[in-house]
Amino acid sequence: MEFDGLQRKRDYKAVQKTVVIAITVILLLIPFMIWQNNSLTVTEYDKYSSNLPDAFDGYTIVHLSDLHSKDFKGKGTVKINALNPDIIVITGDLIDLHNRKLDVAEDAVKMLTNIAKVYFVTGNHEILSPIYPSLLEIFDEYGVTVLDNEQQKIYIGEQSITIYGYADCEYGIDTDAALDKEDFNLVLCHRPYAPEVFNKVNADLVLSGHAHGGQIRLPFIGGLIAPDQGFFPKYYQGMHDYLDTSVVISRGLGRSILPLRLFNRPEIVVITLHK
Repeated sequence: MEFDGLQRKRDYKAVQKTVVIAITVILLLIPFMIWQNNSLTVTEYDKYSSNLPDAFDGYTIVHLSDLHSKDFKGKGTVKINALNPDIIVITGDLIDLHNRKLDVAEDAVKMLTNIAKVYFVTGNHEILSPIYPSLLEIFDEYGVTVLDNEQQKIYIGEQSITIYGYADCEYGIDTDAALDKEDFNLVLCHRPYAPEVFNKVNADLVLSGHAHGGQIRLPFIGGLIAPDQGFFPKYYQGMHDYLDTSVVISRGLGRSILPLRLFNRPEIVVITLHK
């Protein structure tokens, strides 16, 4: 009987120790998770192209994607302003289908347009959201250019590059309407497709989002899950090259599939063009 009593006491202490360790780990994880989901990181890329006009050598583009109505309380604007971009592009999902408020999006647009010219293409959340028409009114008020399967020229003096935007479509992009191969072609597309696809339309640089960086990035493995790609996606972040075409995929700023990001901090992307 004395032995049984000692054993029960040891078992109780072991359980107690396990509970204390579990609670400690949880308490340590909470601030880490808060930091992971709210601490912005800046990722820089360089794009070299012989098609680039001399006047655009050193041209800087800030690329934002998938905010999903998340409020960073102006922290993102401070970082972007310090980058001193020539233009800012937003590749969709500025708003979230499940959030009917526009105050965060309007504040973001107002602050960004005070920094540089802003270009926008739709994401799947804009296409499905009933408040998208109201967002378009905000864009019109602040001078945001929406590229809805159309192109424009960006000029420095008499030299120019072409910027083209694909409206979001779950069935892929139209590769029949190719851009002028002699131009430097900057393409905005919410969904990330293989660079081989964009090479067919003579894209030099493509900026995409949608994949949320895999939402959870597993050490030594990579992104866990992404919309349209499922588990262990191939195109969830980084720069992907094929011949003269580079696709840069933003990990995004907000979240959608899962209510958290892990080892996957919200990302501001900056690309510098070089001759």
